[in-house]
Amino acid sequence: MAKNKLRSFLLLLTLTQTVFAQGLSKNCFNEIMAVTEKNANFDLQSFSKDLVVEVAKVKVQMKLPFGKPSDSKVADIGITVGCLKTFPENPSQILTFLKDVGTELAKREIRKRGANTPAQGINASSSQPQALASFASSRPVPVLKECDAVFNPEKKFCYDGDVYNRCDGMPYNPTTHICDGDVANRALCGGAQYNPLIQRCENDAIIMVCGETEYNSGTHGCKDGITLPKCGTVELYNPTTHGCRNDIVFPKCGEILYNPKTHGCKNNVVFVLPKCGTGFYNPATHGCSNNIVFPKCHETLYNPKTHGCKDNVVFEIPKCGTEFYDPATHGCIYNTVIILPKCGTISYNPATHDCKENTTLLARCGTTLYDSATHGCENDIVFKK
Repeated sequence: MAKNKLRSFLLLLTLTQTVFAQGLSKNCFNEIMAVTEKNANFDLQSFSKDLVVEVAKVKVQMKLPFGKPSDSKVADIGITVGCLKTFPENPSQILTFLKDVGTELAKREIRKRGANTPAQGINASSSQPQALASFASSRPVPVLKECDAVFNPEKKFCYDGDVYNRCDGMPYNPTTHICDGDVANRALCGGAQYNPLIQRCENDAIIMVCGETEYNSGTHGCKDGITLPKCGTVELYNPTTHGCRNDIVFPKCGEILYNPKTHGCKNNVVFVLPKCGTGFYNPATHGCSNNIVFPKCHETLYNPKTHGCKDNVVFEIPKCGTEFYDPATHGCIYNTVIILPKCGTISYNPATHDCKENTTLLARCGTTLYDSATHGCENDIVFKK
C-alpha cells in the first residue's frame, strides 16, 4: 500500500515539476494530506479529476445571490469549501497548485520508508532529487484535455476535451457519475464503480460498450466508436484490411496475409520482394546498387542524404560547412545549419522575408516589406508590377 502511495505522490511531482506552483495555504495543504492518510485506496488520478469538478461547482455556487456554501463545509472529496475556493478554475492551473503538496508528500513517504530501504524502482545509491526524477519520469500522468468547442458555460461544461450538459446547472464527473434530473448520482453497478462513458450496468453486471455496441474486452477493443478485434492482448486491427497471425498484425492482399518486409502485393497477388544485400526492397519505390537500397526518383536511384527528388527530377541538396540541408526548412549561416522560422505553416528565410501576424509572408526590399505577388524590388526600391 505504501508503494502505491509513493507512486501517486511521485506522479503528482512529475506532472508539476516543470511549472511554477502557486502555494497552497497551510490549512489546505493539511486537508489534502489528511485525505491521503484516511483513504487506504487513495488514487491520485481520480482525486485530481474530482478536484477539478468540485472546484468548478464551488465557483458556480459563489456567483449565486443566495445559497453560498460556508467555508467549513466538507465537499465529497474530503476537503473544505474554503480550501476549494483557493484553487483557480482552469484545470491545468489547478494541477499546478498541487506541486508543493506532491513534493512534500513524496519526501515524507520516502523518509517514512527509511533511508536504507529503497522504494521499488528507486536506486538507493542515487541522491534524493535524482531518485525522484528517475522514478517519476517513468510514470506519465494523463492531463485533462481542454475543449476546442465554443459553448455556453452557464448550460454546459468541459471535461477532458468533451462538452457535457450541466446537471441542474452544476458540472460533475461524467466518468464516475450519471445525471438523473437535478442530481448527479455515483455510477454504481452491484455496489461497484463503473465508467458510464465506456460501460453500462445490466442486472448488476458491468458491460463494456463501444458507442452503443456491447463487446468482450478480452477479444475486442474500441477505437473512435468502432469495435475492433484484438491481435494478441493489446493491438487492435481492421479485419477488412488486416489479419492476425501468431499475435502479429499483417496486411491483406486480397484474402491472403503477407509480410510487407519480405513480400509485396499487386492486383491482389502476393509476390516476393527482391533482395539487396541482407535486406529486401520494393522495386516500385526503391532500387539496389552495390548491395545498398536507394529510393527511386522516377527510374533514377539517388542518395537521400545528398540529393532530393522533385517532379521526378533528382537535385543536389546544398551543403553548409560539412552538412547537407533541405533549403525548404533549413538555412545556412556561417557554415552552420539553422532551422528556418515559420509563418503559419510555411518556412521562410529571415534574411529575405518577414512574417506579419504569423499569417502573411512578405518579402524584404532593403528595409521595406512588400507583397511579391503584386510588387517587385529593384535597387532596394519597391515598384508595382
